[in-house]
Amino acid sequence: MTLIKQKIVDAFEWRRGRTADESWLPPGALHVIDTLKVFGEVNEPTQWAVALLLSVIENGGTCLPLESIASLKESHRLPDEFRSASADRWTSMLVGPSFGDGDNVVRPLVLRDGSLYFDRLWRLEQSVADHLLSPLGERARPEPPSWGSVVSDLFGDPSPDNQQQLVASQLFRQRTQILAGGPGTGKTTTVAKLILAVHRATNGSAIVRLCAPTGKAAQRIKESLLAVLADIAPNEIDQFRDKVQPTTIHRLLAINPILQRRRSKEPLHADLVIVDEVSMVDVVVLEELLSALGTDSRLLLVGDPQQLQSVDVGSVMADIVAAECPGLPVTTLKVVHRVSNESGIDRSQLLTFFDAVRDARIDDALEQLRSGGSSLRFVEIAESGLTEANEAVILTSVQQRAHALVVAARTNDGLAWREAMTSIMVLTAQHNGPLGRNWWVDRVSASTGASILGSPSTLGTPVLITATDHANGLINGDVGLVVAAPDGTTRLQLLTSDVADDDDSVVARLRPAVVTHWQPWWAMTIHKSQGSEFDNVLVAITPGTRLLSRELLYTAVTRAKRSVTVIGTASDLENALRTPARRLTGLRMALASRASRMPDSDDAN
Repeated sequence: MTLIKQKIVDAFEWRRGRTADESWLPPGALHVIDTLKVFGEVNEPTQWAVALLLSVIENGGTCLPLESIASLKESHRLPDEFRSASADRWTSMLVGPSFGDGDNVVRPLVLRDGSLYFDRLWRLEQSVADHLLSPLGERARPEPPSWGSVVSDLFGDPSPDNQQQLVASQLFRQRTQILAGGPGTGKTTTVAKLILAVHRATNGSAIVRLCAPTGKAAQRIKESLLAVLADIAPNEIDQFRDKVQPTTIHRLLAINPILQRRRSKEPLHADLVIVDEVSMVDVVVLEELLSALGTDSRLLLVGDPQQLQSVDVGSVMADIVAAECPGLPVTTLKVVHRVSNESGIDRSQLLTFFDAVRDARIDDALEQLRSGGSSLRFVEIAESGLTEANEAVILTSVQQRAHALVVAARTNDGLAWREAMTSIMVLTAQHNGPLGRNWWVDRVSASTGASILGSPSTLGTPVLITATDHANGLINGDVGLVVAAPDGTTRLQLLTSDVADDDDSVVARLRPAVVTHWQPWWAMTIHKSQGSEFDNVLVAITPGTRLLSRELLYTAVTRAKRSVTVIGTASDLENALRTPARRLTGLRMALASRASRMPDSDDAN
């Protein structure tokens, strides 16, 4: 190992025993640095910059802005001579045969727009920007003659406050639109009405494809869409049901774990493609989808830029909204409808708290929590950790729900267990540690006597499927309950709209032995909760965790319809509110650059 490589290893604490909050290089980092030498000598500044870039990518970024190096938490690991170097100095130091130009000269590294990229990620973001701002093709379906009247019938008349109507009215004038908004602001209702409007205006001839990043998100949007359509068009729901068939983006593109990329060069055939939960979509998957669309297909991207970003690289929804590009209209819904209007529910308190978390108004958020009320509660624990009194308080409602599920499972009372499944949910920042998901699972299983090893066989155990199993009809994110079967055995009964009958009862029943990828659904991580909603939410913050961010906390609390209980230390809560999930990406700049090259923003679409 060269002296420089040894310094990098030592500086970034590259070892197997790392903890979650350490700044570290991913496995294979040294191999990446070695690979650069195939093209020629790699100077020391470039090796250090690549180490930083790899760390940025490991945290979800796509590039290393040179002007940001000094402010990165990893900057203290650099040698003294590089630690406070200016962007101009870095630009002069990052040279050599491993650098391409991002256009015709292909090399592993690209230095463009003041940022260091790997060539592939540079090209991915440029491709996304080009596709999003490409003009509508000449053979695209024209606006139906009846479109104006259909839109007015479903969305009402135009007005400054009727943002849903605005999205619908300009659907056929744009190739790409963005529909943004927080949880419960009416995004799903807008999509449902929009699909119905297209169906009516084209006499059912338009091809609409609806997709989401995960099976759970696709399932959730189907349930929500059918509920909305049953409310606004009950006479059309049977003939329209086939039009509402959301799928995952991967299934739409025929991508599977073996075939990681789409092989077909034939464009997807659709007049309109709607992508939900775009905040969960990474730049690689988005580029695959956009590349598969012909210019004759219109595209609607739906999501919440304030929510958690994708597990993999990129922050596409936040970047697109922030870019404010001409030719890429963004409509933001702001009025929250999800919070229950039931008697005894302090709707205004919850909404005020949601806004305070989203906007990082730390004092307001803490004041709301500490003031208490019917809808908001703060179980403050000491810095030293949980006490027995704390545990007794926070476990009561969760264990009551678990026992209610056992009773409902014994009688197989579908209505009772479906209500209990979504009545209370614990959302955790992490899997392990005090107040982590496993901490809750251990305590609830102990109180119910449930086995959490092997297959889910214990009566009354709620189940979250964690991997898609097409052979058994299971989708990652499906939920169900282990219930009593007529023959005296147990069955896993799934709540899934894909197989639901007219009364939305659960008809999918499986032998527990076939279920191999699952978690007990007494608690779940905040990441897995995206797209879900529950009556009452307990947000559990492991003391001292470094995994919290404002977006994580916002995603957790906005899963609630009736009440939120936050469990943790005051300092951890404050740290979460002060810590945005910062990702270093170049898509916003790529969009701005692409827009500046467009001949006229009015003619862009």
